[in-house]
Amino acid sequence: MKPGLMLCLLFVASASAATAEDLTTKMIMALDVNPGAVAFWAGGNDPADGESAFATEARWAAALKGAQTMQAKGKLLQSPGIARDGPWSTFAEMMVQISAEGEAAARARNAEKAFEIGGRLYDSCNGCHKTYVPRVPAN
Repeated sequence: MKPGLMLCLLFVASASAATAEDLTTKMIMALDVNPGAVAFWAGGNDPADGESAFATEARWAAALKGAQTMQAKGKLLQSPGIARDGPWSTFAEMMVQISAEGEAAARARNAEKAFEIGGRLYDSCNGCHKTYVPRVPAN
């Protein structure tokens, strides 16, 4: 079974009390946003020791695709049926705008700029998570 399908089925199985909006949002985050962000952030990281030209090409191609994914999913997160009250759309729009800058940095293979943009992208993600993801107190 494909990992994405497995993850989707796990969400469905565990979401008996969750709304369709919550399930859709979790799937978008797990299957698209998180992998897109991780791929983009890798572009701004120092290359591994002895990274081959092929690996460098692949890392930057993934960073570019990640930035594009973040833009598309940020727009989707603003759509009716997914958007929520409060600053949700502001965080999603930040993700879109910052990721557009990230796309330019990935195209230019500017690791320093990608790293700086990655920090701002993290801030938009973290702000949303602090606002909307319920925290379970540690025991």
